[in-house]
Amino acid sequence: MSNQNDRLITDASQVLDSIFAAMEQAEQARHKRDTLTGNAQVERGRIAVTVNASGSITEVTFSDDVEDLTYSRIARATLEAAQQAAAEVKRKNEELLAPLLAARAAIPQLSDLVQGLPALRDRITEPSVAPLTRPSERQTDSPVAGFDDSVEYRPTRRSTFDR
Repeated sequence: MSNQNDRLITDASQVLDSIFAAMEQAEQARHKRDTLTGNAQVERGRIAVTVNASGSITEVTFSDDVEDLTYSRIARATLEAAQQAAAEVKRKNEELLAPLLAARAAIPQLSDLVQGLPALRDRITEPSVAPLTRPSERQTDSPVAGFDDSVEYRPTRRSTFDR
């Protein structure tokens, strides 16, 4: 019995060490992430956009010859540059977080230590990504949710107390 307890104590200690190391890595990655930016230029450098680590626009710059473009072209190009800059910062985020995610995957789950306990990590779903298109331009592949076996309710004129 003592050998089994010693093994559990050793396993728990290793898991805790891994968790603390991952937490330290996460803190360092968060500080690095906060400084990330993404940049993009379109229309031969006439329009430049900078975004922060969250993909929010922090700066938009127009060159002096941007007036050669129409307003609608400026708007479309600015949106295009913002999307390119956001994609760049997303790629940088993924590169920064890759070692952290690998370390996290290496940490044993509680279900590995306790037999019969469900693996909670497997039950977590990834969040969906919001589309970059306008709602009017989106294609809806899935039909509107409904109930195939439902019955329409038709109230009668009779009261509940009528017999």
